Amino acid sequence: MLLGQLLLAQGALTQPDIDRALAEQARVEPAPRLGTLLIRHGVVSETTLYEALTRQLGLPQWQAGAHEELQRQAAAALGTRLALPEALARRWLAFTCPQGTAALALVACDPLQPELLEHVQRLAAGRIVQPMLATSQEMLQALAALYIGAAQAPAALAGSIDLRRLAQDAPIVAFVASLLARGTDLGASDIHVEAAAEGFAIRYRVDGELRYAETHARAQFDAVVSRIKLIAGLDIAERRLPQDGRFSTRAAGIDTEVRVSVIPGVQGESVVLRLLPKTAQRRFQLDALGLEADHLALLGQWLGAPDGIILVTGPTGSGKSTTLYAALAATDVAGTRVLTVEDPVEYQLPGVTQFQVQADIGFTFPAALRAILRHDPDTIMIGEIRDTETARIAIQASLTGHKVLSTLHTNDAASAYVRLVDMGIEPFLLAASVRGVIAQRLIRRHCRHCAVPLPLAELPPKLVQAAAALGLDAADYRGLRPVGCARCSGTGYRGRTGVHEFLPTTDRLRQLLAGGDISPRALRACAPARFRPLQHDGLLKFWQGQTSVAEVLSLPSGETALEAEP
Repeated sequence: MLLGQLLLAQGALTQPDIDRALAEQARVEPAPRLGTLLIRHGVVSETTLYEALTRQLGLPQWQAGAHEELQRQAAAALGTRLALPEALARRWLAFTCPQGTAALALVACDPLQPELLEHVQRLAAGRIVQPMLATSQEMLQALAALYIGAAQAPAALAGSIDLRRLAQDAPIVAFVASLLARGTDLGASDIHVEAAAEGFAIRYRVDGELRYAETHARAQFDAVVSRIKLIAGLDIAERRLPQDGRFSTRAAGIDTEVRVSVIPGVQGESVVLRLLPKTAQRRFQLDALGLEADHLALLGQWLGAPDGIILVTGPTGSGKSTTLYAALAATDVAGTRVLTVEDPVEYQLPGVTQFQVQADIGFTFPAALRAILRHDPDTIMIGEIRDTETARIAIQASLTGHKVLSTLHTNDAASAYVRLVDMGIEPFLLAASVRGVIAQRLIRRHCRHCAVPLPLAELPPKLVQAAAALGLDAADYRGLRPVGCARCSGTGYRGRTGVHEFLPTTDRLRQLLAGGDISPRALRACAPARFRPLQHDGLLKFWQGQTSVAEVLSLPSGETALEAEP
């Protein structure tokens, strides 16, 4: 089968993707490889492409971890007539390695490139040439190890090479495209590019944890950072000040918005790429947030009210924005006017008018809110309440008949009221305007391919007692234990779900606020009987077989702490 047919058969791309690449291939002279164009367009990741090439061509794939002996043999052959000269090795991203007296291995990103193959056949002098495929990332690492003495110091590299030209070289373009595609394949939320004294590392944040570290030669670092800056519209020459930018790309076949943050460090610039896949908008459904039936019904009541404030609290990365977007997506945008003020706008929602804060020109949260209140809104979403002025305007908006959704950074739902009072908001205004507070966290879900049943008898007694207090029946127990497999990279987890704590502003809570007693403990005591702290909501998900005991115990416990041991 042709390469495009193979990728199409495995669902890695669509026919229009192939047609676009073929059309460009026909326009360019000399015609580039189809695979090169597919990676450049972000249609497939380099890993997916090389897996297909391995099947199509019947060639083995070289990987540093699995072929260390081959790399040692290549290093031993350097300087002999069987080794590729360094300049040609870097040009073609290839190296050669003698296999006894009868064969010569050729490891390259494109081992069938005619000019490279012809040169290697001359080197082989009668030996059989054995081609092996390798990704650009693997080859850059291998060449850095082979020619480590020839790597230039970072300062010398910056002074002697035009970084803009280098950032547009094909290997660097492919490296950054592959970096983004790998992050998408892994489901990463962030990619970290971190400088070190003798190289640089790439780490991916997957399911809230940093992992999958890759190390590369320092000689490529400036070019990689410059490439990222170039496509993000940042100043390549500026290395003393932090810079922020963004760009749109297509990575592993998924249209993705990428937010870029560059900060200068002692060893060199640190780069963080936040991946915001546009297909993530499918997550913006209330029934996809991990909400239990009673929480979903309560949120529906709050959203159905014509006014009032709904607050979502939690630390950075707890999914607050996703909850707000899902709430907006559930709003009738055809019959109501929905406006948002955000910093920054992460996803664009159809039917919703969104504004980006620009503090450098005075368009702050308070300024934006004052302006949009004259824009005839029905529902207002504020990305975050950061100061007293923003909080006051939000409360005034809710008291004048608007529905307001926003976020705060607090550990639990009750602390949101305390935080607003600390900001200078009068308690009676909170009692009159806030409909309820949602505290949330994200916990990892079991990998469905390797999780195994956890016998009920092995649970700590306190966990069983808490489950009984929640009304959970032993007959409904589906608890699992994480194991780890290739599909989840040995972690035992794949994906995350939300855990929530809903605290409505009840009549008892309003009376408490009016009396001035606003401690978190007293506020929680006013919660309805169905109130579930975060850890207990996590326990419910463990009982259903969604997550592990360890994940439940990692949640904030408040005054209802569960214990791992009796």
